[in-house]
Amino acid sequence: MAIFQLNEEGDNLHNAELVIAKETDIELESYLESWLESNPWTLVEGEPILWIGKQTRANVEESTIIPDLLGVDSDGNLVIVELKRSKAPREVVAQLLEYAAWAKELSDEQIQGIAATYFQNTKKEMTLQDTFSEMFEVEMPALNRRLRLFIVAEEIPNSVLRVCRFLRISYGMDINCLTVSMFQTESGERLVNTEAKVGGEDIITPKAARLTASSSSRWSGDKPVKEIVFEAVQELTEGDTNFEFSIKQVRDHILELEKYPDFKITNVDPEIAAGCPNSPSYRHHSSNHKYYWRVGHGIYRLYNPERDN
Repeated sequence: MAIFQLNEEGDNLHNAELVIAKETDIELESYLESWLESNPWTLVEGEPILWIGKQTRANVEESTIIPDLLGVDSDGNLVIVELKRSKAPREVVAQLLEYAAWAKELSDEQIQGIAATYFQNTKKEMTLQDTFSEMFEVEMPALNRRLRLFIVAEEIPNSVLRVCRFLRISYGMDINCLTVSMFQTESGERLVNTEAKVGGEDIITPKAARLTASSSSRWSGDKPVKEIVFEAVQELTEGDTNFEFSIKQVRDHILELEKYPDFKITNVDPEIAAGCPNSPSYRHHSSNHKYYWRVGHGIYRLYNPERDN
């Protein structure tokens, strides 16, 4: 996919020139690691991730494993990222699954210990619980109920993508593949493009699980996440812009409705941030809609254009 720079003259976009940006090699794997560490919301567009480990060393039987990045999402699920310079080898899937087998056995106490070491190395004098509450504005839940696995590379061969889709579709594993490309314009400006090759779609529940689940009122994904969250907030507040609510209340309301049983409840946090112009993470989102207003730590209300600036 080509990336273009828009050269415009004045305010007349009709006469603007599209200049193609040439793709360049990302020379060092450490670049990717540093970029993702500093900008965790780029892993899943708009979703904040709290990193708790970088190059974490763990002894498994007679070998040592070193996941590139380890984090938690707003539901306390563990996020494991394996980065590869240039083309990801076929062995990367086995490597990622080995990390997953190790991480699945981690207790809350072990995860907090890993985070404490990482925070100490990054000179952050806070506990995991305090850092979690500050970032997500909710109390930290039980950790490690689910794993989210990511392969990030400049190029991911079809053989790797095919296996990852199989694991995702047939076994319900939350495994994702993301490619990162860097381009440079004639003026020397560098542009970075990310593309989800596997994982942009919802996880398909394995057949055995589907047979035991209710088949009625399943969410097809036709209704945008933005509308589902806003609908829940409208019902919760009854449209009152003075009514204050928490993210947990919105999550609980969506779960109580049972209208969207396949809806990912983790979508609530980033969607509210995306529609909250005074949220710390609002500037990271491409969307410019304004639906909510942050009143205080973890507390919101509906956006009122007449008083919220």
